Amino acid sequence: MGYRQVSPRRLTGIPQNLGKKGDTELRNAVRFLLIFIASVPLLLSWPHTAESAEQKGIRVHLLPLHNSSVVVAEKRFVDNGDGTVTDTKRKIMWQKGDNGKEVTFEEAQNYCKTLRLGGYTDWRLPNPDEPDTAVVVELMMRRHSRDVYAFFDLYWSSDSTVMLPFNYHPSHGKEISRVYFARERARGFVRAVRSFGTAKPESGS
Repeated sequence: MGYRQVSPRRLTGIPQNLGKKGDTELRNAVRFLLIFIASVPLLLSWPHTAESAEQKGIRVHLLPLHNSSVVVAEKRFVDNGDGTVTDTKRKIMWQKGDNGKEVTFEEAQNYCKTLRLGGYTDWRLPNPDEPDTAVVVELMMRRHSRDVYAFFDLYWSSDSTVMLPFNYHPSHGKEISRVYFARERARGFVRAVRSFGTAKPESGS
């Protein structure tokens, strides 16, 4: 009676075609599993950090640093809750809204002189270089113009020949100039501004 030799691979149920390729796939699977396990604590910590910052009204930016992330808090603008917004970088205070209608340069000046807002009376027209893109985004409001081809509203600056664009979104791809020259008999909206330290708040406000 003869005996047939049985391969050990058949006894163990291991496919015969499992060689170096199978070993490589197994090592890759183990490596992926270890990387995933090591990254779980970092993944769990991200939502908590971002949510806490958003609840405080702070912008959160994730910056790459040695294959990890660092949370950087930035709060340039402060909404004072009284119709004013403080720009902590430029040390000025903006009127959050505006006068609501187009006026002449002289009327814009008079509006600022008589404006009583946030307990202050020293409001003025902004200088041409004071509003930047961040200011435009922070003070964004619904555009006044009903013209479908208008992408912004023009506001008076302290220079009667220069007007400032507001109420446009920089990311919409339209090329917007920082300033526009005022035409003869031009009319524009008014958004007042004041500098820190120029006057004390009115008593009782």
